[in-house]
Amino acid sequence: MLSFELLARLRKELFLTGSALYETIVAIAERVNRKVHVLRLHGQATTILNQIHAIHRQIGCRIAELGTKPSGTMPSAAPATRATLEDTLRTASDRIKGQQVALQQIERHIRDLKIELAHEDLLTMQRDLGLRDAAIERVVVSRGAPVIGHPIGEFDLPPTTHIVAVFRGPFLLPLSDSMTLRPDDIVILVGLRHDLAHWLPHFQRSAASKSA
Repeated sequence: MLSFELLARLRKELFLTGSALYETIVAIAERVNRKVHVLRLHGQATTILNQIHAIHRQIGCRIAELGTKPSGTMPSAAPATRATLEDTLRTASDRIKGQQVALQQIERHIRDLKIELAHEDLLTMQRDLGLRDAAIERVVVSRGAPVIGHPIGEFDLPPTTHIVAVFRGPFLLPLSDSMTLRPDDIVILVGLRHDLAHWLPHFQRSAASKSA
């Protein structure tokens, strides 16, 4: 009886392990497919850009041809030449507009796929951090915060806590120990939850500043 129960448990464990492995393989395959799709879209965008450049070259060659016609050409030919050039420019403009619309659609597809990949990376990171009792925190530096005016290299952060990014408006700033924070800077920190809870108030307005 014990042997049958043991075999049943092993079978169940093997089934669960196999299911997890299958799900992992499917997830990896989907991620690879997205990356391949992004590369394919980049290739399509490059082709469209090359086609637009080719149209520009054709227009340039056409204008150069018209400009090198002999000076003794009949005056009556000038209006016809101008009309031909206008038709050429109009046709080229329509073709370029069509190519630009296609290019914008491809760029939107690429952006959506990259957002999906970034979202997956973030979920994976959050899951891994959660297993280690860690977290990612986003904090806006308040006016009067204790950290303002001090180089981040002087912050006495614990070894488990790190500043991984600083945004000033829409710009991601290069990190260095000499960087000083300003009010309204957005700081991204990674670390253990209890260390983050201890340090987050340093980026906010101090009690003394509030009372003043």
